[in-house]
Amino acid sequence: MKPFILCVISTVAAVVSAFSYDDLLTAPRRSAGLPNKDGTSAAFTESTYSFTSHSWNATLKLVSIETGDTKEVMADAENTRVTPTGVRVVVSGWATPSGSLLSPDAPAKPDSGLLYDTIFVRHWDYWLTENRKSVFGLLLAEKDLSSIKEPFTNYLKGLGIESPIMPFPSTSDFDLHDDILVVNAKAPDLNPANNTATYFYVLNYTSSNTPDLPLNKAGYGACSSPVFAPNGKKIAGLVQLENGYESDQNIVFVYELAADGTATSTNNVTYGKTFDRSPSSVFWSPHEDNILYLTGEDIGREVLWTLDLKDPSGIPVVLNTTHSVESAEFIESSSAKLLLSNSGIDKSTYFEIFDMKTNSTTLLLDASASVNESQVGEFWFRGSRDVQVHGFIIYPSNFDPSKKYPLAFLIHGGPQSAWTDAWSTRWNPIVWADNGNDGYIVVTINPTGSTSYGKDFTDKIQNAWGSYPYIDLVLGLQYVTKTYSFIDTERMIAAGASYGGYMVNWIQGSALGRIFKALVTHDGVFSTLNQYASEELYFPIHDFGGSFLQNTRGYYKFNPMNRMYHWATPHFIVHNAKDYRLPESEGLLAFNVLQELGVPSKLLHFPDENHWVLKPENSRRWHKEIFEFINHWSAILAVIPVVS
Repeated sequence: MKPFILCVISTVAAVVSAFSYDDLLTAPRRSAGLPNKDGTSAAFTESTYSFTSHSWNATLKLVSIETGDTKEVMADAENTRVTPTGVRVVVSGWATPSGSLLSPDAPAKPDSGLLYDTIFVRHWDYWLTENRKSVFGLLLAEKDLSSIKEPFTNYLKGLGIESPIMPFPSTSDFDLHDDILVVNAKAPDLNPANNTATYFYVLNYTSSNTPDLPLNKAGYGACSSPVFAPNGKKIAGLVQLENGYESDQNIVFVYELAADGTATSTNNVTYGKTFDRSPSSVFWSPHEDNILYLTGEDIGREVLWTLDLKDPSGIPVVLNTTHSVESAEFIESSSAKLLLSNSGIDKSTYFEIFDMKTNSTTLLLDASASVNESQVGEFWFRGSRDVQVHGFIIYPSNFDPSKKYPLAFLIHGGPQSAWTDAWSTRWNPIVWADNGNDGYIVVTINPTGSTSYGKDFTDKIQNAWGSYPYIDLVLGLQYVTKTYSFIDTERMIAAGASYGGYMVNWIQGSALGRIFKALVTHDGVFSTLNQYASEELYFPIHDFGGSFLQNTRGYYKFNPMNRMYHWATPHFIVHNAKDYRLPESEGLLAFNVLQELGVPSKLLHFPDENHWVLKPENSRRWHKEIFEFINHWSAILAVIPVVS
């Protein structure tokens, strides 16, 4: 059993400034740090938004590894790799059917019609066209970067594969070693609407553009993070064993390459099958080809592990880091030190030096935005399946335990996701805690289905959207209201996005909905039947036990629409036009029902946002409208009647 961690703060003597949503949105946003070759400094970008000029200002900075001093420098090239034959610059971009790089100035077609004869017609926030993502590059002379040794080339031209993988393309989908490239691409022989499978391909620049057989075409699911060993003889990566389940556990795979750099689908080894966590990235030690480092979630945090490939147990060992590790980079090839880019609920990205010899960290560059660490606590309680469930509690800046505070009960999306000890520029618990006159107590619980607590805990949400997680939230709310006497049970609100929005809608139709004074649904689900209008159909097929035609009953089982006649609590709805994951009709349905029932409600719509609200001006409006709504209703003490 996990220990119960109760964090109660003593009265703050001095008045501390509240952390507002304007503070959040104008605070510098820092990228991960990338050390230079000799380990003397690390580069990072810092972007700041101004509500005065209504524009971003981005700068490239260097931080001294020795002193922590920073300075601004000019912009540099991205995704640059040095090879023995020169400097190979590799980038990703949109390719036309002919294989050329799509120009932003390309003339538009005379009509705007898009015709499809198979499913998967749109993705995330864009409609599919004939253009596809591809990997491009050129080779420059190492001593004269103005001299081009090989022209700009589409390395995937004519192969029928797409990489990086949409809708979130990144350099983690490909890696270089000398003249060999490994790319991660969606399985070209499977429809991406119903399948998560991706394949690793190895290409040699100097021989031909024909890749070896996919390394992992053996019925697996999604793959990620392909990376060469320092000697180029191995490729490590992460592979999910179940196709169609986007949140399946990631397993470490290592592929042996032949002397000529070719690979087959047979010479690979799997590690960590008995390891009950799911790494999100993998990279090699620069010192030897038998040590890997992994990052991934563990009990509400992003941690760093080391994996010895010679260890027969195949179990990674967790290292002693702080808060959540966003990125880890070796400072130099001969060093036993890593540059960590971390963040916490209470602080934005900061840099630390991790010493592997002492298994300890030293602060290099502090966060650009932070609050008192005592504003964040943790707790555990017994949940629906008689297992321990974890949560965070966040206090307002000027918390006084002798006072009563309204409660903001935040529910995460996914559903296979988690609230973690990490900074967020969207749903930031600190901003919610400092909202209003005296602030709120914020509670974030990771119910059944959440990640970072083991595969079984995550997988148990399948066919159970409205049961185990809902009961966990009920039990969690009971626990915090009994444990923390400063929570005013007459002034509680609940809010959630995506699956969290589904759960808020499910709560609205239940007895629990009458306990809250206001509810907020951001891009949620009104009817689970409409999940079949989503783009990645494998998601409802997995979570609801089959396709809509195969298991229609599974789509009806936990449908918020079934309970709409009981909706009675004031409700704020947000839904965005470019959300193709959960189409905007879900928000319109919910709002129309609320209005017909006479329930106080508002609808906020952004025509230029997707599943998330990313533009600072829109985010400012999002916070303003939601906070005004919940502050108004949480101040009204009249009991909301149950609608029969």
